[in-house]
Amino acid sequence: MTIRRVVLRVAGVTRTYLTEKGVFDVSFSIGQGERVALVGPNGAGKTTLLEVLAGVAKPKSGTVELMGEPLFHERTYKSRLAYLPEQRGYPSYLSPRLTVRLAEQLWMQPGLQERFCKEAERLGLDRDAMDLPVSALSQGNKEKLSLALVFSRRAELYLLDEPEAHLDAISRNRLEKRLHSLSIDTGKAVLWATHDVHLAARTADRVVIIKNGRLRMLERVSDGDAILVALEGLEEHRD
Repeated sequence: MTIRRVVLRVAGVTRTYLTEKGVFDVSFSIGQGERVALVGPNGAGKTTLLEVLAGVAKPKSGTVELMGEPLFHERTYKSRLAYLPEQRGYPSYLSPRLTVRLAEQLWMQPGLQERFCKEAERLGLDRDAMDLPVSALSQGNKEKLSLALVFSRRAELYLLDEPEAHLDAISRNRLEKRLHSLSIDTGKAVLWATHDVHLAARTADRVVIIKNGRLRMLERVSDGDAILVALEGLEEHRD
């Protein structure tokens, strides 16, 4: 049995809102080179959990460590974590080329532009789109821009909120291959939220089921139907 170095450790994390929704007493860990899919219905707490793990939202209780350091440590956040949020949001008047140039400076990631070009080609971002305003891009090309940017960052952990959104079948296949290569070839850890149970079954080493803010961990599953069964099984634990 291969023992993986722990990249992310989450212990007893709770984050709630005035609506009483959120995530409750969440604990799990992710090892180096591991791919973990976070699956659940709308409003289950997927985005909330990712926001906490990315340092965007503070938990009410619990701890999060990235490579053994508290997640809110500024150096840890900037140098070891890459995050694709639910709301992508880039300046609409900038072209992808200028957006990448700005990101390289803001993120202090030398060589990001060169890495971005490779990621953009891998994901199939149209070359003609590179000098258009972001506002003029199709939803698919905007998503490829977002993915190419986040994959261009040098990090130990990649947090992705529904990375398959707006992608066609060919692009989803390219994304699936990239998730594999990111962990297998470079040893990076990946946690992504998704509604695509079949993508999760094919790609993830483990699946985290979340419903009503509570988690259940599955080992590798044979198909998406097994994930759907697990989701339905959590209904009985609803508060």
